[in-house]
Amino acid sequence: MLKSHKHVFWEALLVTILIFGIGIFLGVVLENWRAGKISDLYSESDINLLDMNALEGTLNLKDINCGEAVIKNIEFGDKIYDDAQELERYEKANKFTDAIVQEHKRYDLLRTLFWINSIKIKEKCGHESFHTMVYLYDYNSDDISQISKQSVFARYLEELKKVYEDKIVLIPIARNMDLKSVELLTKNYDINGTSILVDEKLLVTELEDLEKITNYLSNLSVSS
Repeated sequence: MLKSHKHVFWEALLVTILIFGIGIFLGVVLENWRAGKISDLYSESDINLLDMNALEGTLNLKDINCGEAVIKNIEFGDKIYDDAQELERYEKANKFTDAIVQEHKRYDLLRTLFWINSIKIKEKCGHESFHTMVYLYDYNSDDISQISKQSVFARYLEELKKVYEDKIVLIPIARNMDLKSVELLTKNYDINGTSILVDEKLLVTELEDLEKITNYLSNLSVSS
């Protein structure tokens, strides 16, 4: 009887060790896969940065096709927005390691360049060619009320994009990543705290004022 109990004990122990070992192995494999995906995103953002610089150079050409420039700009904006959402999914699944923070910072720089290019295109091709929605927020905030506010702002903009599609470009940028270009732009437009800047002229900072954006876009649609 005693031997039987010992036998069951050792079997249970071996099964537990085996399950624990498999769990660790799968965890390591998953983390390596995520690290590889982040590395791929890092390489992709490098290419995007170069592509954005090249796009900026084309804006200085006299015979630029405005229709094509607007289309390419919107496509580029949608792409880096989708890439950033993918990075966000990895951020939620992992701790905020230096690699992820640096990659996020890189995307913020990319989106800042995109914002500057969008302003240049609208100046060259007309301000009604498309509309910019620049969303400035705090990255990795530990303030519960701030997190809640930013969540509402983000969902509102996502729904707005579904309605207006290629008429608007969403440009979310973390304003607390120590990027000099972001600091300069936010000071230029007098932006403090979580904000949405529409077409570089309508600034919304409070949840109760989100309706102003909808009204602004609706009035533009009627006038056009």
